[in-house]
Amino acid sequence: MKILAVNTWYRKKDGKFTQSSVDWWRIVNPLSQLTKRTDIQVDFVKKLSAGDIAKEELEWDKIGENYDIIYTSYIYSKKFYAWIKALQAKYGTTHIMDMDDNVFEVDEMNPSYLTIAPGTQIYNTVMTILKDADNVTTSTEFLANKIGTIRQKPVYVAPNRIDTSLYKYDSRLVPNNGNKIIIGYQGSSTHHSDVFRTGFIWAIRRLMKRYPNVYLALCGGTLDLPTKHLPKNRIISIEGSSDFYKWIDIWGKLPFDIGVAPLVHSSFNRGKSGIKYFEYALRRIPGVYSFWQPYWPVVKENETGFLAQDEEEWFEKLSWLIENKPLRKKIADNAYKDVINNYTVQKNYKIWEKIVRQVRP
Repeated sequence: MKILAVNTWYRKKDGKFTQSSVDWWRIVNPLSQLTKRTDIQVDFVKKLSAGDIAKEELEWDKIGENYDIIYTSYIYSKKFYAWIKALQAKYGTTHIMDMDDNVFEVDEMNPSYLTIAPGTQIYNTVMTILKDADNVTTSTEFLANKIGTIRQKPVYVAPNRIDTSLYKYDSRLVPNNGNKIIIGYQGSSTHHSDVFRTGFIWAIRRLMKRYPNVYLALCGGTLDLPTKHLPKNRIISIEGSSDFYKWIDIWGKLPFDIGVAPLVHSSFNRGKSGIKYFEYALRRIPGVYSFWQPYWPVVKENETGFLAQDEEEWFEKLSWLIENKPLRKKIADNAYKDVINNYTVQKNYKIWEKIVRQVRP
């Protein structure tokens, strides 16, 4: 069996291209394992920006020849989908499209809401393609059920799993925090609701008043608003990156003593995966997570992490970890073992193998 995996890269302002994190997690990460561990051949080709095919990567009218499956992340470009359909018609291939977000119910505070809200051109295009695509994979049962309401064709669940060969951590690279205890948050500008509507930021304000050695590190999006509610000299800003491979390098050096992942209770967030738990666990960073769909199925309370439902619980559970270094170590060690044993792509590649063999025996 041969698979053509189309891997999205985005053009930056300086003209350079960066690896899409979504396409790494959903295309590169799992399908790379198939080439290493099975007789399935997977060839990767770059799709640049939103809809253009890189001329140097392929001859567009020949690339589909001799492939059984074309595997892509979700498509919102009519031009690109027309190319997929043309290849299918010419070479008799089947198409698998992956959908990793609940595009049906994007939070109104999410910057992408205006472009993909119901009734917009992109929303309508995505809905049409979702109905038409031969096969759809997705990361959670919740998303599969959502997608299943608008499709009469197969939807397969392939959960996100982390690659331990790429997510490598060297403790010698992390700076010593001294007497500081740094609570770390990582997230893009799409997470304003998660920071403010979960009670998380107000719990942090109370914690800073109680513990003079507690700091908040913000890595990623431009979350400027917390500086209006917290002492500015207790906030550490860490530049993130939209390039997945650069992010991996940053991840290995984050000076977090405690990791957090607040998520507001919304249908959009129910479609997310517990990736931050996997990432914190591999770094042996103990974490507190929102008691919501991505985390409560994977985090074991008081064993591999803590789950918080409101400001009081954020305050209480972060206080436990701040005051108790042995507890931090216990949670971190347990989480590490849990992810190594259960959530690596190396141990779960057969999920994807089963899907592609079912689609194209």
